[in-house]
Amino acid sequence: MVRWWTSSSTAAFFVGSIRSRRVVASGGYIWPRTAAVRTAGRRFGFLGQAMRLTEDVVAAARAVHGLGDPKPASAASSKVRTRPRQLRLRPEVLVAPSSVLPDIADAGPVIAAAEEYDAFLSSWHTSPWAHGNPKLASVLAYAGAHSTFATVMFTYDQHAAVTAVFGARMLLEEAARFTWLTQDPEDEDAFVQRSTRYFDEFRARKKKTIELFAGNGVALAAAQKLFQLPDPVVEGPETISKGRKPLPPIDEMLLLMGAPYPEPGWLPVAYSLLSQVTHSTPIGLVHMARYREGVLHAHTVSPEMLALALDVACLGSARLISLSALMLTHGDDAARQYALGLEERALAVHDIARLVHWLD
Repeated sequence: MVRWWTSSSTAAFFVGSIRSRRVVASGGYIWPRTAAVRTAGRRFGFLGQAMRLTEDVVAAARAVHGLGDPKPASAASSKVRTRPRQLRLRPEVLVAPSSVLPDIADAGPVIAAAEEYDAFLSSWHTSPWAHGNPKLASVLAYAGAHSTFATVMFTYDQHAAVTAVFGARMLLEEAARFTWLTQDPEDEDAFVQRSTRYFDEFRARKKKTIELFAGNGVALAAAQKLFQLPDPVVEGPETISKGRKPLPPIDEMLLLMGAPYPEPGWLPVAYSLLSQVTHSTPIGLVHMARYREGVLHAHTVSPEMLALALDVACLGSARLISLSALMLTHGDDAARQYALGLEERALAVHDIARLVHWLD
């Protein structure tokens, strides 16, 4: 059973990132290469065929998650609040080819260091059940960090390279939460209070999400099933503390995690920059598209963003896996040595990556 904000750093990042990027209209087309899709594209058009394929995916997924074909929403107003969209882009603003600087940033050394870190990360593991029934939070932190970091390393140089940026941001955010949760473990009363806030946060989010689904036409049983834990998990209380205190803002937790660094504020800046990609802002899109000899490459990551993603993925996974391994093994010597090795190699990645992304 399983019972920162620094103007010099940011300016350097953007100066480096604008190299070899052209925000200009292209006369070419992004088109699939397979003959079958080309044939369908000529008949229905590319977007038409894409929509038909999307419908097939939706039909297959609906049988699994049970959220398709929602019933009409109740007469009560929807709980989804929207606000008018504000146009923030000026389409007449272009960067002329003559203004683009040569791209001299190289993420190669960062990749080599991250692969060395990855090799050490895979050199030792522990069973969550080696010392009895563990806490679910420790198991999720340990297994989730392993899984998410593997996703980063398997995708950073593939067509799904954007996935690596998503994974790195996830690792950084969860590492900041876990750092906040486990600070000053000697003070047992304070630790219990933080634990209550930590789990109350997720109980409240679960309750709110189920209500949101049910209030917008999704069957209550289907919404609840999404949050149903496996049978081997012994569930704790579902009651949310009265007058609960929400978790601190993510920037506050990132500052705590970044305290030992020369510029503690660099982690909030890193998180914000990774968020530009995950939220598809213009800045994020600039880092995910490149022109080489007039040809658009829309699946690559800029050297600066790739270095930042690998850097924080190593730092975040090292923090999560080190802390959770120590908790799962009750602090045995092998776990301590492994944790020190992870931190050492993650910091080695950071020392190299900061020369590419120029943060910290």
